[in-house]
Amino acid sequence: MTSMNLYRVCPVLAEDAIVLYEKSRKSFMKDDSLAQLVLVGNMDDANVELTATCDSGNSFWKKLLSVYEQSSGQRLDRLMEQFFLSEKDGDDEVATHIDKLQKNFSELNDELKREAKATLRDLLLMRRIMSTLPSEFFEFKRVWESIPIEERSVNKLKERLRLTEMHLPSKLDSTALVAAKKKAPKKWKENATCVENQATLQKTAKRTAYRRLLVMLSSAL
Repeated sequence: MTSMNLYRVCPVLAEDAIVLYEKSRKSFMKDDSLAQLVLVGNMDDANVELTATCDSGNSFWKKLLSVYEQSSGQRLDRLMEQFFLSEKDGDDEVATHIDKLQKNFSELNDELKREAKATLRDLLLMRRIMSTLPSEFFEFKRVWESIPIEERSVNKLKERLRLTEMHLPSKLDSTALVAAKKKAPKKWKENATCVENQATLQKTAKRTAYRRLLVMLSSAL
């Protein structure tokens, strides 16, 4: 019996160790409850329902990560697709458009560095910027391509595009129109609106007459 250690007694923690453990446990539970409160307080109803079975800050966090966090490979694919397929928004100024591409390019490079220990050169970003420019910048593209590659930079491209955009006919006309509307007296604005409405009515009448003519021709045939 003795050789089988049947007389061994379960060890008991000392009183001071028990007190220290309880103190640490209460501190942890307090912090954990606060973490849960912060997480739940920033969730919408869908996420609250999603984490309804979670009973600790750690379990809340792991549940949210499992649903929303992409793997590194998935994130890299998404960033590459976003960079190579994005187009210039018609309402964006060229500087704003370049800022968006630069942000996407920076995120893509960060992910590439983590995933493949590699980065893309700024030359690719400049090529991408040029490929997304509208037809109004055709002449600028020709001039830019004549600059030696080693003398090109993203900042230089951005600044030259911004200056070119300011002198585009469409930009000048738009600026002049806005300025004219701001300075125009109320009477002039009312007359302008009336003229615009009349022009719209005339176009509508022409389209209606054209449709009637088509119907008549169809009937005759």
